[in-house]
Amino acid sequence: MLASDRLPVTASLIAANVVVYLGVSSLAAAAGVPWNVALVNQLGAVLEEGALVPALVAQGEAWRLLTSIFLHSGLIHLAFNMVALYFLGSFAETAFGRWRFLSLYVLSGLSGGIAYLYFGTFDQPAVGASGAIFGLLGSILGYALRRGTFSWQNPLIRQLLILLALNIYLGVSIANISNTAHMGGLAGGFVFGRLMAPTVYSRKKLRALTPLVVVLGAELVLLVLWLVLPGLGGIG
Repeated sequence: MLASDRLPVTASLIAANVVVYLGVSSLAAAAGVPWNVALVNQLGAVLEEGALVPALVAQGEAWRLLTSIFLHSGLIHLAFNMVALYFLGSFAETAFGRWRFLSLYVLSGLSGGIAYLYFGTFDQPAVGASGAIFGLLGSILGYALRRGTFSWQNPLIRQLLILLALNIYLGVSIANISNTAHMGGLAGGFVFGRLMAPTVYSRKKLRALTPLVVVLGAELVLLVLWLVLPGLGGIG
């Protein structure tokens, strides 16, 4: 069975990231960058058109919180994120369902972006699906904790905790990798997973919307506060 049949949302998200990457490469090539270079490293001038730059969000370009999730700085960046998305998505989409999984992915990406607004560099662009992917990891941990299956003896939980520790270490050790968006995405996913745990098997549609409403509501409040309160980087 093809992944697109078994995991349609995961496959679609991976395809979207790859298509956007190739699109940025084609724009760089049109600007005179050799194709072999454009495919390995994305042209910064093109990336900045959709990258998350807090200074530009403060000027009203909040859409960058979404577009930046689908941009990557280079081929290695894209490959690592897509491999992680495939493996975490294989579990999360199957366990949580397609629409919950899609909501989780997008909201986790937004959580990572909002964390970057508060704690990142005001004029430094950020791109990547890492916040959303960390959210998938966080959701599984939050879900397991709420369901009472969170234990070091659980092989899935053990592997995820090791993966989390490794990624935090890499984020601290390697230049140009910020843990800010990672931790924001992780937190958003964790909250979503905890709230989702009692609703996965519920037949009440309104109850199933609880995680989405709560997390999205919190994100909107944090975004508005950042925009309007002096000292937080916004326009107030």
